[in-house]
Amino acid sequence: MSGFLEVTLLRGSVRRIPVVLGLLIGMVPVFAAGEKAIQAQWTDHPISVDGILKEEQWALAEPVSDFVQSEPHEGQPATERTEVRVLFDRVNLYVGVYCYQSSDKIIISALKRDTGSSDSDAFGVVIDPFHDRRNSFAFFTNPGSFQEDLQGLSDGREYDHNWDGIWYVASAVRRDGWSCEIAIPFKTLGFASKSDPIMGINFKRRIRHKNEVIYWSLVPRRFVAARVSLAGVLEGLGEAQGGRNLRVKPFVTADFSQHRSAKDATDKLGAEAGVDIKYRITQGLALDVTYNTDFSQVEVDAQQINLTRFSLFFPEKRDFFLENAGMFAFGDVPRERGNSSEETQLFYSRRIGLSPAGAPLPILGGVRLSGRAGAYAIGLLNIQQSASEDVSSNNFTVARVSRDLFANSDLGVLFINREGGKPGDYNRAYGMNLNLQFSQKFTFNSFMVGTRSPQLRDKNLETKMSGKWDNGFWSTQVIFADIGENFRPEVGFVPRAGVKNYQYNFDLRPRTRGNAYIREFHPNMTIKYFTDRHNLTLTRENHYQFQVLFRDGGQFNVSYNPEFERLQAPFQIRTGVTIPAGDYFFQDYRLEYDSDRSRSLFGSAKLARGSFYDGHKTSTSFSATLSMRPHFSSEARYEHNFVEISAGKFRADLYSLRFGYSFNPRMFVDAFIQYNTSTGKILTNLRFDLMHRPLSNISVVFIEDRLAGLGTDLSRAFIFKYTHLLQF
Repeated sequence: MSGFLEVTLLRGSVRRIPVVLGLLIGMVPVFAAGEKAIQAQWTDHPISVDGILKEEQWALAEPVSDFVQSEPHEGQPATERTEVRVLFDRVNLYVGVYCYQSSDKIIISALKRDTGSSDSDAFGVVIDPFHDRRNSFAFFTNPGSFQEDLQGLSDGREYDHNWDGIWYVASAVRRDGWSCEIAIPFKTLGFASKSDPIMGINFKRRIRHKNEVIYWSLVPRRFVAARVSLAGVLEGLGEAQGGRNLRVKPFVTADFSQHRSAKDATDKLGAEAGVDIKYRITQGLALDVTYNTDFSQVEVDAQQINLTRFSLFFPEKRDFFLENAGMFAFGDVPRERGNSSEETQLFYSRRIGLSPAGAPLPILGGVRLSGRAGAYAIGLLNIQQSASEDVSSNNFTVARVSRDLFANSDLGVLFINREGGKPGDYNRAYGMNLNLQFSQKFTFNSFMVGTRSPQLRDKNLETKMSGKWDNGFWSTQVIFADIGENFRPEVGFVPRAGVKNYQYNFDLRPRTRGNAYIREFHPNMTIKYFTDRHNLTLTRENHYQFQVLFRDGGQFNVSYNPEFERLQAPFQIRTGVTIPAGDYFFQDYRLEYDSDRSRSLFGSAKLARGSFYDGHKTSTSFSATLSMRPHFSSEARYEHNFVEISAGKFRADLYSLRFGYSFNPRMFVDAFIQYNTSTGKILTNLRFDLMHRPLSNISVVFIEDRLAGLGTDLSRAFIFKYTHLLQF
């Protein structure tokens, strides 16, 4: 009877969808982008990218300098002058910048690529190559010629810090500030095939010792730089040529591995070769082909301690899956710095080529078509995973298509198929999503997805809706999700099924006046409920926090966190420690402090103490980072958890040490050592990397996984990898 009722309700919901969508879409305005414009100046003379702006062509370009603050005083004029000029020839777009500074407090936090620019003086250019006010590429540098690039999608709703493009930069510290020159090949960008193309563009500068962020075309601080619906325009590119951009990147690896245990000892020596190929079919669509894919140079995961009943999320780090990852995003997309509302990721690429324990599985090859074709965003992916000793071969297909609606809304569909090597071994997921941006303040997001596997053909749907209002001073968000008992996206990440999720978020952001040491107060709360299919509460998580943000970038948080858990079955939290089924009310109080990360010595401290199921838990963590900027950085981190409940008591600790030395922006060495008392293992990862040409690397990696103490159980590998990118 219940199944009949669910089908009837679903059919009724489907019949109502066109009416609801019609009402919502009728409310969506078409809002214009920013009105600022900059003219690109043609040059037929070569530009030497050395950071000096000595060529006479720079003097012919009209500069823009009317920057305004996003942080701390939104909309006010910048306190330091910035001049930006743009040149171009048939091959490259050139951006020349002079960042004037009235003091000598120029901070260069790092040289290693993609280590983050928020702790450094920095300048960046954000380009919307198709002027669609949705999708962008951003290029950031600092006074040490550091490179950071990212890809923005859906007007900054999704952004990928792991995207890497070919571009060139050089910076120079001057008597009255610093300057830089950036050269971006049009092959890297692509653009609309017009006789006189127009691009969206914006410029961002960070003056770190003041913790001031300024834009040429204002982006309010509640948004990221990839909010290109607020960008200006770049005109005058009539002679630019994008080209097809064929990249061929062959690689070779050599490795020596050892395994030692009480029962056996093995040594292996091996070598592999493969190739990655990228070809831009049109200015908007790129085809990627990979053969014998290898990820041996990828950094190991940071360990996590799990005191919950549910799986932990680990971020993707492999380049092939990171590039254009936003094209395949559907529903929530958990991030390393994500929030608690992120519960579902329908496509979780770590299910491909990695075992549940994180061990690599062989990938024979794959093909991907991704990019834009007019109003459509397209992502097609097929990967063949080879069989290993413990896992059979699998083929993975992902198809994601979305259609632009109005100014910054979209409607999309997704299909995922895992096909095993045996008959009847498959899992499929399919769904549709709608994202509406009514204004810069109000958004509505929704999706409906289903899965299918052998013997799991009903109660296999998830629907989710959320609405958010954010005007910079206060924001509120309401979320509802309904996940069926048999919802099983095997290529996705879903911590729990057979539940309904209700969530409400609210926060305020009052600011202080002037240049006070306290910059912002941030009281906020989250109320989250999980119920079963009959609306019986299973979990309630409340979070009430008061946050203080300081002028130097540090922050202090205090929070109160009451929880309720209804265990319908015993829960083994540790070996020999099992919590009986029953209802549990518990709570904790937390204090957190993070200091100014732009200093040579900074750190964080966290303390949480309170009840836990039928006992108590104390959690503490400390970290300290010492930097000899911009070359050397070291970090020590310690996390301690002590749990005492009626079933027993235990502690779970995590230690980690990280060292890094950057010889220059192209060569670095890293060491990452972790010890997890829950597993008793010491994990060591040492890596040397030299970028001998753009996106071409020589990597030497040492990895060791061993039990602590005098035991002989260990696995280690020494790996050499050489890649060489050829661009035509």
